[in-house]
Amino acid sequence: MKKILALLSLLLPLFAQNYTQILQKIDNSLLLQQAQKLTIASKKMAEAAKGKNLPSLDVSLQAIHLQETPTMYLHMPQMPVAGLPMGKKEQWQGELRLTYPLFSGFAITAAIHKAKLEYQKAKLKKDDLKRNLYMQITMLYSSIFALKQKLRALQKAHEAIKLAYKKAKGFYDKGLLAPSELYNLKAKKYAITANITQTKGQISALYNDISHILNTKISTIDGLVSFPEPQKARILQTAMQQREDLKALQKSLSINEEDVILAKSSYYPKIALIAALKKHGDSIALNGDGFTNADQSYAGAVLQWNLFSGLSDTRTVEAAKIKKAATALQIAEYKKKIATNIQNAFIKLTALQQKLKSTQAQVKAQKEYYKLTQGRFDNQLTSADELSRSIADLAAAKARKAAIKAEIFNQKAYIYLLSGLKNFEKVALQR
Repeated sequence: MKKILALLSLLLPLFAQNYTQILQKIDNSLLLQQAQKLTIASKKMAEAAKGKNLPSLDVSLQAIHLQETPTMYLHMPQMPVAGLPMGKKEQWQGELRLTYPLFSGFAITAAIHKAKLEYQKAKLKKDDLKRNLYMQITMLYSSIFALKQKLRALQKAHEAIKLAYKKAKGFYDKGLLAPSELYNLKAKKYAITANITQTKGQISALYNDISHILNTKISTIDGLVSFPEPQKARILQTAMQQREDLKALQKSLSINEEDVILAKSSYYPKIALIAALKKHGDSIALNGDGFTNADQSYAGAVLQWNLFSGLSDTRTVEAAKIKKAATALQIAEYKKKIATNIQNAFIKLTALQQKLKSTQAQVKAQKEYYKLTQGRFDNQLTSADELSRSIADLAAAKARKAAIKAEIFNQKAYIYLLSGLKNFEKVALQR
């Protein structure tokens, strides 16, 4: 059984998925698929809006049964009132009508532009969602890596504490070691075992989280990949030009501009050209009723102009302008927020890189101290408690080092993600 487990431990890394491979599974995300559907719907709405600029063709058929026959009454001097039938009870009308909006006060053009901008904004929001999902995946990937390194350090510590316990048991059997020191080693061994179980549980939970985001089972990962050292000025410039959430806000500003045009369109008259083939009759044949002409086709123009609406049009225009000004302020504030986040991200990266140097020195020192303590314990020059602490401290130092390496990896990826989706994919995927 041990041989099988050892073989599996050697084979598993061969099937482990590296960071790039995991990122490439992002299209399986249900959230991203939902955003894609909404983008397609927005595109259809933009295409539908174009139809408002084209003529519309409508057909209608109307059938009416009158309660009484249409009658004209003649009132003549010194004669009784005479009634003359002017139609029949059955009235049918059929019409094929063509309407063309000749002028709408620029409302139709603005509505088409607005729908197009809404579609572009939907695409940007989808890309920004993808960027944020990359951010979540990166954080989970780096956390899993750190915990796996911690688990490896704990397992080595467990082997070391077992060996130390075995030696201590020999000393105890010979009466050379106090029972309390042997029990302390045993307690430390159980503590490390509990820590291993807890760490395995944390790793499993993180695998579940990343599998949920990707809608794909992920059970193994490879090591960290190296990112080129990010340049602050370039990252900031790229972010201001390419960040999807910022560009989506700028689209919102353009949409507000179209809303102003739409609001102002109420100041203008609406002109439409109409033409219709219209037939009338006393049956569905529409061949007349013997009283009026069967062909009632026509062509003409319609002008409609609202002269006063209780200042509601003026207030609507003012509201649209204020909303546009608010969006402009939001964009200005958002740019400052992006710049601040990038500045703080670089500060944190510098701190982590310095911290890594410190933890590397700590690991080196703990290794030497463990070797020294192990030798002294073998020669009965130190206590079992001191040895157990040196084993635990070495494991903790290795775990801290792995955690900081993972944080640096995560921070570099985060900085590139702050610059925008395209720049991140160029760095992370095109390897």
